[in-house]
Amino acid sequence: MPHPVKRKEPAAFGISARMARALADSWRVRILSELSVRPMSPSQFVEEAGGELTQIARCFRQLAQWGFIEVIEERPGRRRGAAIEHVYRGIQRAHFDTAAWKTVPRSERDTVSRAAVSAYFARIAEAVKGGTFDAETDRHLSWDGVALDRPAWLELGKRLDETLELLPELAVEADRRLVNADGERMPTVVGLSAFRSPQSPLIMLQASRCHQPPPEDASEIAFGPRMAKALSNKWRSRILMELSNRPLSPSQFVEEIGGSMSHVSRSFRELAEWGLVEIFEERKGGRRGGGIERIYRGLRRPFFDTASWQSLPLLVRQEMSQSFLDAYMERVTEAIDADTFDAEDDRHFSWKPILLDRPAWSELAKELDAVLGWLPHLESESLQRTDDPEELIPTVVGLASFRMPSQAPEG
Repeated sequence: MPHPVKRKEPAAFGISARMARALADSWRVRILSELSVRPMSPSQFVEEAGGELTQIARCFRQLAQWGFIEVIEERPGRRRGAAIEHVYRGIQRAHFDTAAWKTVPRSERDTVSRAAVSAYFARIAEAVKGGTFDAETDRHLSWDGVALDRPAWLELGKRLDETLELLPELAVEADRRLVNADGERMPTVVGLSAFRSPQSPLIMLQASRCHQPPPEDASEIAFGPRMAKALSNKWRSRILMELSNRPLSPSQFVEEIGGSMSHVSRSFRELAEWGLVEIFEERKGGRRGGGIERIYRGLRRPFFDTASWQSLPLLVRQEMSQSFLDAYMERVTEAIDADTFDAEDDRHFSWKPILLDRPAWSELAKELDAVLGWLPHLESESLQRTDDPEELIPTVVGLASFRMPSQAPEG
């Protein structure tokens, strides 16, 4: 049997400035995002994502006229007295390159970003609810904060673009193998992001990376099975996630995140005893005029290798994943609210559903692990080049690949 012809990515990178402005609408962006996952009718979209049916139906028709979606089925309306219901599927992806993105006004960029982020978070919620997010013990979920100079920022953007461009190749290779063998089909969502944080770069540099050189071996950043079990507690794992972004005291953590003061303080002390955090500063008077307030910073980034992650029970993995997700979602939300998410024209935010087999899934995991292990080196190089750390770009990087609860589109 001849090999299938390699499918090309839809030509969304070359959209004109005029089309970029036309697509810069929250509903049109959300429709394109949803149709990249599965076919939908306008009424289905309204039921699941919201909006007013007349407006949503008009957006569907416009996207079809512009060649981004097409009708694949006509069926009787599900509501009594309803006309024919048109079911659409996506045939192009609205991914803005930097030149096109610059033509979109800042006020509209914010709307588009919120729509894209909402669609991505909806995919995560579906996978969590469907029990597939942590179904694979080697799924990837990580985010990190790094302070970068402009050359490092550009290098990071290029690396994420290359990773995005790798996905269709992995999908085609998987498709070729699946045609010739009875392999496992793995509908997958991949998410990549790099955006400016409202956090001060100096505060970010006080977190868990800059006071020691980055390891040469990326595996050194991961916890072993014994420590993984000790950390399998939502408060301890969340504390480590927050301390990877900025120094915090137990009282600050309780005010911003939650939990009881006694339990959170004990968790901070335990992490310090295990050598994972350290007291960074002591302030007299405390936040409410009390005693000494101890400010902690992290000494290790909270990431697990596959063997350690596999050693944890599924319920524990799910609880820790939720803690990681909550922390990442808060970083995204605070950046959007502070108007820094789209402050850089070449910020990166993309997510993509693809169909993989087991070898392609493993290859993707290695690529994301490599990017994660590379980030401390980028920051270290930035610090060596800069004379003023305040001029660095406080950057949040998010990386994820997880199994979808339903079949991913093959086109």
